[in-house]
Amino acid sequence: MKKNKIFTFKNVLPYHSVWTVFVIIPCLFLYASLYYFLFKGGFRLSLVSIFTLFYFVTCYLILKTISVQVKIWFDENYLYIQKGNRPWKKYSKTDIKGFYSYNYETKSPILQNSKIYFRFCLKNNPDIYLNDVEYKSRYEEEKGENLKKFLMSTQMELHFSMMRKKNYQSVFWYSNQD
Repeated sequence: MKKNKIFTFKNVLPYHSVWTVFVIIPCLFLYASLYYFLFKGGFRLSLVSIFTLFYFVTCYLILKTISVQVKIWFDENYLYIQKGNRPWKKYSKTDIKGFYSYNYETKSPILQNSKIYFRFCLKNNPDIYLNDVEYKSRYEEEKGENLKKFLMSTQMELHFSMMRKKNYQSVFWYSNQD
């Protein structure tokens, strides 16, 4: 098996972002209950601010802990994905209908993005999700260039092009069919 360039992304949540609710909601109930039992429900802005900060930090640390490093590469007929230390899985290029992604090729500084977002839509399998744990608005040059190279390589390997924008989001559909 001849491997092309292997793309490696760190801190990736390999499932739909809706599943983060199972981290966010329990943490919210935990800190709300803890605040209620410690301070009998009395409202003090400084204490609520501190508990809110602890809540956000806890959610971030848990999501960062369950995130994985993802390696992706192509050969003549397959897309390979390795999530964390698990064995790699291969997906036939012909089974990929298309994918959603940000437009990492844009030159506009306002629209440049270095957050990982890919959703590969497959014909016979569940979709493949790759979401970033980081939600920084600041553009990271090295990460953005790596994402741009991956997007261009994926388009070339799958013979896809940008087809249309998804609603009012900055997410685009890449495919060879509309």
